[in-house]
Amino acid sequence: MKSLYKITLLFALLVSTNSIFAQQTELQKGIDYYRLGKNNEAVAVLEKLVKTKNKTDEPVVLNFLGLAYIQTKSLKKARQVLEKAVELDPQNAVLRANLSYAYLASNKLNKAQAEAEKSLQIDPQFYMAYYFRGTSYLWEAKFDEALSDAEKSIALNGGFSSGYALKSDTLVALFGNRMASGSNAKNELEYLGKAVEALETCVKVCQNNPDLQTQREKIESLKIFYDFFNREKEDSLVQNPIADATTSPLKITYKPRLNYNDQARNSFVTGKIVVAVLFASTGKVTQTIVIKPLGYGLDQEAIRAARGIRFSPVLKNGKPVSVVKMVEYSFSIGQKAF
Repeated sequence: MKSLYKITLLFALLVSTNSIFAQQTELQKGIDYYRLGKNNEAVAVLEKLVKTKNKTDEPVVLNFLGLAYIQTKSLKKARQVLEKAVELDPQNAVLRANLSYAYLASNKLNKAQAEAEKSLQIDPQFYMAYYFRGTSYLWEAKFDEALSDAEKSIALNGGFSSGYALKSDTLVALFGNRMASGSNAKNELEYLGKAVEALETCVKVCQNNPDLQTQREKIESLKIFYDFFNREKEDSLVQNPIADATTSPLKITYKPRLNYNDQARNSFVTGKIVVAVLFASTGKVTQTIVIKPLGYGLDQEAIRAARGIRFSPVLKNGKPVSVVKMVEYSFSIGQKAF
């Protein structure tokens, strides 16, 4: 799953047309720094503005300062300033959604959902609030709710790339959940097919898509897994294929260590990630997809580790063959690496 933090640039565009912004040179400078991804510079400018106690601009300053804090992973500060912004302007749907985002980044999922719902009560058409709530649902494995919110965000903004990504990730997670419940991959291929369709639609219609290359790569991976599962016999689709005298099992010779990043540790994130890995007949890991996500940058870390696995391929009748296995990674508080 792509980092949640990239989409924050959209918020600047949503509120920067307010005439208040143009009247304040320093405020505009802070906003411009934020738009350019110069978040430390944005923080420096906006923190000074907070100290001036300009009550007219204060909710706006706190809003962008909170978003810049999220980008610099100062999550406690982000929550504090966005909570203050909401206190000052409680009927602002954008501020409520941004506070939802800060709670989401901090692994406070119930609070993230509550603020997203308040945002939608104020403005039922605000697609970003659906996205944040849907992402929190996905991380709680509430797949139906996550898929519903993803589709609502897309219906309200047909060019919203993160909405399509959420829909695709949820469908892939549903595929993995059905397999974990005892179904076989071939019976659940519809989910992978719909996940591909969602991303292909976005490639065609999403404007200013920041994740275009990532989405194209994911489409390729999903199609490869779809084709693999579609052509394989049922007994080769499980984690440990049925062994016989003509088959030699996969032998993993090296697994990279995992890093439990500061973002996840500071948010007290724990749990398991499951990655579907294609162990190719060439002796290399060629494709991976996250079947059970966790978020907070840990999905990308699991993919990095999975792609670095070294192994001897399965041999059937003396010839190497490709197989798919589910590789599980666990993350816990206090963990450094393993």
